[in-house]
Amino acid sequence: MIDNSVFVQMTNGFGNNIFQYVAARLLSEFHNNKTYAIAPTQDYYAISCLEKLGIQFSRQSSNNRLLYVSDNDYIQAFNSEYSKNNFLLSGYFEDYKYYLNHRDMIKSWFSKVENRQNNDLVIHIRTGDRLFMKNEFYTKPKISSYLNAVQQFDFENLHIVTDMPKWDYITAQDLKNIKFHRTIPDDQCVPIDESVEYFNSFVDGFKQYKPDVQKRSVGEDFNFIRSFKNILFEHGTLSWWAAFLSDAEKVGVYGPWRPFKGNKNKNLSQIPLDGWFKWE
Repeated sequence: MIDNSVFVQMTNGFGNNIFQYVAARLLSEFHNNKTYAIAPTQDYYAISCLEKLGIQFSRQSSNNRLLYVSDNDYIQAFNSEYSKNNFLLSGYFEDYKYYLNHRDMIKSWFSKVENRQNNDLVIHIRTGDRLFMKNEFYTKPKISSYLNAVQQFDFENLHIVTDMPKWDYITAQDLKNIKFHRTIPDDQCVPIDESVEYFNSFVDGFKQYKPDVQKRSVGEDFNFIRSFKNILFEHGTLSWWAAFLSDAEKVGVYGPWRPFKGNKNKNLSQIPLDGWFKWE
């Protein structure tokens, strides 16, 4: 049995996992406890990448004086009267206010990456399930918005990080044949021709910059983004953390974040950091 620990239940999604781990680690630091992650499944695709970042996994949490902590009562858990307890966090903890004043300490928990000695720009474009999800597809920014945001950077070469297996024009059959780590039910999908048209507009729009696009693991993508002085992304938790943990001089984050959520939208694009700007 592991005592005096903070356990965190991971969900699907590498970026989500960084939020969950850092939230748990902050609570551990307050109570002088250890931090352990619990994978959503035994064969979870991101375990090896997260372990390379120094995140330790446990198969189960201790039952000894275990307190359950959700998004709603996270702040209340920072109370010395609970210091003899174990904790189990279950939630997303996506609020920049939890992390802003601890940025330097959080950076120290992750291995350093060598910063690039040029002004290249990296853009993180998450496709996968986001190309299919009807509830948010029609609020996604168009290629014209991306190109306007790119104009706000002074850069040399363009790099694109994406979960698409290739960066080239695709057909409907090509897209049907691609397997992502999450499958969207048919009744929640947009017509596939619209997804194809949307992606191909990005291939066409960025062609002028001759972007460098390479296949890496999700953990390698995370560290790759961290190495840049110029970072641009939409609403991606992986790229948000990569930018937050980087020494980037200029970061463009999609201002509406996920506008289809309305009043339940996250505040992550509002973080008041020097060099960060919102784009739409």
